[in-house]
Amino acid sequence: MIVAENIKLFLGNEKPKLTVDKLELISGLWALVGRNGAGKSTFLTALSGVNTNFEGEFSINNKKQKSFSPQQMAKNVAVVFSKTEIFGNHTAIDILYLGRIPYQGLFSKVRSSDKVKVAEIIKLLELEPLINKKFSVLSDGEKQLIMIGRALVQDTKIILLDEPTAFLDVVNRKKIVKILARVSQEKLIIFSTHNIDLIEQFCDGILTIKNSKLNLVSEKLDFKKQLETLFENEI
Repeated sequence: MIVAENIKLFLGNEKPKLTVDKLELISGLWALVGRNGAGKSTFLTALSGVNTNFEGEFSINNKKQKSFSPQQMAKNVAVVFSKTEIFGNHTAIDILYLGRIPYQGLFSKVRSSDKVKVAEIIKLLELEPLINKKFSVLSDGEKQLIMIGRALVQDTKIILLDEPTAFLDVVNRKKIVKILARVSQEKLIIFSTHNIDLIEQFCDGILTIKNSKLNLVSEKLDFKKQLETLFENEI
């Protein structure tokens, strides 16, 4: 569960603050949409605890976000940013196992439960052809799939994804959103996107940013109308 109250996010000099008066999300798949520079990434980084440049208060699973330690946050919220991280010579399966670190002891010893979870996500995302390849040689789309896999391996109740389908082709885009919709039956997933073609089919709701304000739309009948209004009939 995420609760946001009286949030004001700083987007930079000469830009109005992004405001969130009241927001409460329990579960489901939610698309975060808005024009470039509207504050989508800023909102997600604030939710994740990476960005602390805001006024107001977020609560994560009934606990004030600012009271979480980094390890506690990692057990509650998994994050995939739009910019792919650099992992040197690590293989794809090494990256997946990084999602289990919050649950491991001092020496990060892999347990049988870690292996079970990683194997589950490899099967779910059909990652078998990639797991033994060096992460550095993967395409942008393949890297994104692995990073999404790492977030799922982390096994948190909340997952935040910044443009997770940006580098994927149409087939993989639909596959990922469909999987996220299935996973979100037991989790809360928020993902920012410019690919709005699948929102109506798979999402439980949308979060729109317009005129420096974030609003929630939960009625599917309103999705198309809200998106058309948001992008002024450019879609």
